[in-house]
Amino acid sequence: MTPATHITASGPPKTSADLDHLQGEWLTLEGRRAGELFIMGQSFTLRFLDGTFYKGTFELLVDQSPQQMLMHIEEGPPRHKGKSAWCLYSLEVGLLRWCPAEPGSEEKLTAFPSLDDPRYLNTIFRRDTIDPD
Repeated sequence: MTPATHITASGPPKTSADLDHLQGEWLTLEGRRAGELFIMGQSFTLRFLDGTFYKGTFELLVDQSPQQMLMHIEEGPPRHKGKSAWCLYSLEVGLLRWCPAEPGSEEKLTAFPSLDDPRYLNTIFRRDTIDPD
């Protein structure tokens, strides 16, 4: 199987490609809160440098434009624990742009807000290590 060099409009293969590309550790490159995101399978752990910690599962909704994921928070601050958050995401080689709406709200963003918009946690992550191929 050859690596994808461009994004196609197909459903399940794209989901698999996105899910495969998300795996591993991501470190904050830009955004209001520095931290690390670790993805294994469809589970995530998000730890901010101030010690705030989130853990849960997610679903990819790549047939949406822009691409979305629904994150289910199983562990985290009491005000967010047990809630879900609609998130936008965008993948490029070695980069992940990610922005959740407020956990528990039905808000679905239609575009990425500014990185410094205080209402959102718009973050650009870089892969901790980039694969040599």
